[in-house]
Amino acid sequence: MGTGSLFRLGALCAVLCLYLTACGSDDDEPETGDEGGADAGADPIDSGDGDGEGDDGPGDGNQAIPTNVEERNANIFNEDGTSKHFGGCDLDTGYVGDDKCLRAPDPHVGFQIHVGPDGYSDEEVADWLMQPGSESSECYFFETENDEEFFYQVWELSGRDGTHHIINSQLINGQAEGWGGCMDQGLGTSPNVAGILPGASRAYMKPAPVAPENANLGATLGAKVPVQADMHYFNFMPPCDDKSCLVLREFWLNVYFVPESEVEERSSGIRGMGGLDWLLFPIQPGTHETYRYECPVESDGRIIRLIGHTHKHGVRETAWIRRPGDETDEDMLKVFEQFDYLEPQIFEYDSLTENPDFAPGMAGAFSGMLEVKAGDTLVWECEINNTSDVALRYTNEVETGEMCNIWGQVVGPTMDCVVFF
Repeated sequence: MGTGSLFRLGALCAVLCLYLTACGSDDDEPETGDEGGADAGADPIDSGDGDGEGDDGPGDGNQAIPTNVEERNANIFNEDGTSKHFGGCDLDTGYVGDDKCLRAPDPHVGFQIHVGPDGYSDEEVADWLMQPGSESSECYFFETENDEEFFYQVWELSGRDGTHHIINSQLINGQAEGWGGCMDQGLGTSPNVAGILPGASRAYMKPAPVAPENANLGATLGAKVPVQADMHYFNFMPPCDDKSCLVLREFWLNVYFVPESEVEERSSGIRGMGGLDWLLFPIQPGTHETYRYECPVESDGRIIRLIGHTHKHGVRETAWIRRPGDETDEDMLKVFEQFDYLEPQIFEYDSLTENPDFAPGMAGAFSGMLEVKAGDTLVWECEINNTSDVALRYTNEVETGEMCNIWGQVVGPTMDCVVFF
């Protein structure tokens, strides 16, 4: 498989809580070491217009965080809607993905967390490299460097090619910095996981402009927070004689500030995990079936984002909102559909975003604010066609495992459903 194929594979799904953490044991102790690490707030690449080094909290002493949402959007986005911070770092390491780095935002605009090697010498990158034909799910433990708690609203994350997913969990008790076994299996069972930070279901998670109805939404990052970065990477390229066929595990996360005075609402993650019964009853070779799951809505609110997740043999994922009285699929409100596991969809539901219409074989979604009421149900299904010669279990393996998950964000209700059967 060539480099171009790897670039597409880098857009694979994930699990954030928003997503599923990779395999590991609560008893696994992380390996320690100082080869590289997490530069939380100190990106090695200067932003060019900010200082790019050691920004310990919101503001730089001279400029305040804008209270106007239009001004905050203007600090993040170009006029064409693209990010002002994606690319342009002038990296030339020889590894794929130099063009994927994020520039650090100005200190009154946001904060950056960089997880990767401190430099790009052979010694510095040794623990971060993946050879052709390999796949791994490991966690990297670190502590953020911000001295003060801050509020954020918009975020973007960019990982190098080969990124399958990145799940960043806030911990109660930190671990020594370094690689180690993940503490949580994605089921929320570890008592040491206190919350989440933005993560990735594909190599690049682009930022979304703040719609007027979301102007007062916010999330917090406390000071000096211990973090587990669950990093699932793969390298499906053929061997070569230089660095171009090696995958370097590295990502940059920018979070963009909102003044605390503006925050009146909080959103929470949607977690819909389906297919866990495949651990006991795997999908046999030659099986072509559709599997359906549900998550109840227990209070009024609005869904602001949905993210699909299947693996190689997931040929379609569809989601609906079922209202009381709906009896058929045609009665339900169809809100999400995707067909390509290599291009997991991320759809926003707000007054600014115009999602693509539904069409046969094409990704599409409902457009507009997606309001939900107590008594509604989020229904999702995955069509799985096992054309392989192995039984598919629910596991973090791109080609020989399968999942049927849906993730997102919601204001109001708690929507956290781990469906075993």
